[in-house]
Amino acid sequence: MLITRTIGAAATVATLFAAALAVTMPGADPAEADHGAAPTPVTPTAAAGHTRMGLPVPTTATVTAAELGPDSVVAVVTRGTLEDRDADGLGRSLEVITPDGVRHPVYSVDLEEGPPDVFPGDFLIADWRPETHTALLRVLTGGDRDRLVSYDVTTGAMHQVTAPQRGGFFALDPDGSGVLMTSYGSARRPGRVSTLDWDGTRTRLPARSDGSAITSTDGRTLVTAAAATWWVTDLAAGTSVSVDVGRSCVPRRWLDADSVVATCSGTRSSQLRAVDLDGSSVGLGVRHTEKTRTTGPLILNDGDVREVQGRSWYESFDGCGGGFLTRQTAAGKVRMVRVPGVRGPLTLVGTRGDDLVLTHEKPECDDTRQRSVLSLFDPVTKAETVLTRLARDEAWREAIAATEVRSWIW
Repeated sequence: MLITRTIGAAATVATLFAAALAVTMPGADPAEADHGAAPTPVTPTAAAGHTRMGLPVPTTATVTAAELGPDSVVAVVTRGTLEDRDADGLGRSLEVITPDGVRHPVYSVDLEEGPPDVFPGDFLIADWRPETHTALLRVLTGGDRDRLVSYDVTTGAMHQVTAPQRGGFFALDPDGSGVLMTSYGSARRPGRVSTLDWDGTRTRLPARSDGSAITSTDGRTLVTAAAATWWVTDLAAGTSVSVDVGRSCVPRRWLDADSVVATCSGTRSSQLRAVDLDGSSVGLGVRHTEKTRTTGPLILNDGDVREVQGRSWYESFDGCGGGFLTRQTAAGKVRMVRVPGVRGPLTLVGTRGDDLVLTHEKPECDDTRQRSVLSLFDPVTKAETVLTRLARDEAWREAIAATEVRSWIW
């Protein structure tokens, strides 16, 4: 997977994520109290102590801070099909796409298969911090631990550390000292939350998480989710308070300084809600139930909502993992919004003026052929302007608005 963003059932996402990263999820292990491994040198070709091979040398470049404005996009692009046996020409790249649609690769690797089904040097983007222009990349090493690499796309500054063995999900610590992380939980309790400095020092925070988390825009607060409980942590003070949000809610992005857009699920329903840090919440759309799924499109959950031209437009998901665009009527009915020329899934990246910013993606569940593009779409007139069209052998892995803080990426 990488999430991409969290789509479909959480269990399915976790399974796909673990498969994509070849992560070992051991049982009870002394590593639960592991204070981290010594960081690997900041040399792309240096081999970590737990892998027998060096990593491919990334090709790096930089952009200016001015090129990371509100209409720019930070994206990860895949070249080739990694699932094909003996495929060549494979690669992955972190790119900045400016408002005119021009691609600026800033960290790229050519990939070759190492151990079976593992491509050392391949990476996922785990986090993006707009204020520091820095991405956190989770790099496969070919061993049993991944490498966490921060890369400032404006200066080229790079830091890295080896991920702890039970490390589950990671994000940048906004103060620049290292990363924030959650460990894998168990059937009895959620995982722990910690900081991991670039020198390998690991410090626990008094919070829990099932992997869902979001760091505040100002970098002072961390919100982690564990079922119906959110833990709100003051990162400077190292203190946490638990908040009952009433149901299992997965944070998506900040709505304002004190509330988060979240996908909230009950036993048989799902609803997009604005969840305040005091635990109160309000619905941002209809509650999807078995009844709504029989009278309208099959929707398991909504992942986001954006407003343009006085109306709300939703990124919705069915059981296949692909997103599509919907709207909701005053009577609570859900309607599909057809995007001309789109036969596969899409992602709602953001807005620009009266338009939605979309990516078209290659379908995961069928053989439909569709070029991956980044576009502006007017949902009222159905007019679409293509900004960026990827090559036929390329596909989006992730696309994020360059000035927006989103949840940690799975």
